[in-house]
Amino acid sequence: MRHVDLGTVSRPVSQAVYHGVAHMMAAGDEPTLITVSPDGPYVCVGYHQVAAREVNREYCAAHDIPVARRMVGGGAVLLDHDQVFWHLILPRGTETVQSVYDRCLGAPVAAYRRMGIAAEHRPVNDIVVGAQKIGGTGAVTLEGALAIVGSLMFDFDVDTMTRVLALPSEKFRDKMLHSLRDYMTTMRAQLGDAVPSRSRAVGLLVEAFGEHLGEAVHSAPLTPSEEAATRHYAELLFDPAFVYAYGSSEGWVQAGVKIREGVRLYEGVAKAPGGLVRVIVRERDGLVDDVLLAGDFLVEPRDGLAWVARELVGSPMSPAAYLPRLERAWASVHVPGVTAADVGRAWANAVAIDPTEVLEPHRAATGP
Repeated sequence: MRHVDLGTVSRPVSQAVYHGVAHMMAAGDEPTLITVSPDGPYVCVGYHQVAAREVNREYCAAHDIPVARRMVGGGAVLLDHDQVFWHLILPRGTETVQSVYDRCLGAPVAAYRRMGIAAEHRPVNDIVVGAQKIGGTGAVTLEGALAIVGSLMFDFDVDTMTRVLALPSEKFRDKMLHSLRDYMTTMRAQLGDAVPSRSRAVGLLVEAFGEHLGEAVHSAPLTPSEEAATRHYAELLFDPAFVYAYGSSEGWVQAGVKIREGVRLYEGVAKAPGGLVRVIVRERDGLVDDVLLAGDFLVEPRDGLAWVARELVGSPMSPAAYLPRLERAWASVHVPGVTAADVGRAWANAVAIDPTEVLEPHRAATGP
């Protein structure tokens, strides 16, 4: 197994590198483990999220906090130099994402335990210490590779985290702040002054991955082709046109969209074990004209939600019409902890969107 330790790099490169390495990986290549930290804070939304709903763009712009969209699912999160991110890229095989989690997440758990932290893997993909989360992970198939990503959480700025998210009120923000403090922990909180150095923590992590994968580990740099692919993704993932465009659908809630007579928007959310489910439906003359299925969950294949949404277009808006289509289409995707019934509940909760109400926050953040 190759280990690429990039140390501290620019924020775009820190997020882009595993995309670039996965893009260039071919069948038969050895696994690659990357460790890296960004040189400053940024927000990263999950691939299936509606970024305009998740991010406080005005706050981020005022505080030099860029926003990126990763190709991996999950929720919006603040990333910064107090975290060391690890990216394990494997040649794509026949294993499911869940089986890879079960096989690989023992490595960061073992690394934490060797530091003196009583970490455990809590399925689907969390790493916890008792009731507190010390690390989430994500996985996605990219080109010919499977990428699993996570972090060593030295510390975490919960105050800034609650500011970079688009929350409905100060009361909700205060509640979230207390929840983060209650249900998250860090290496600093667990070990105090005994927290290991970055090099020591990375060494323990790399050693544990080698043991769990049965691989001899050697250090090596990125190849020129991997560096070129990383530069490509560094531009793409931080490009506002990509960050704030989930297919064509996120344009519904951005400036310039006109909803004519007979066309209505509805939005609903529901909480499922696998995460928050968001459904935005455009109705045209009583039929489903377009659908956005989104949320902070993991999906395989990566673009499966778009396929499911296309299968719903043209259905009458009644549950008796769209639910059978939804159930048939949902059977073709793998979304741990989220069922077609959960999507149906979000749809059933949908209420009409007033486009002028939706557009105002966007205009305030971006100008006329």
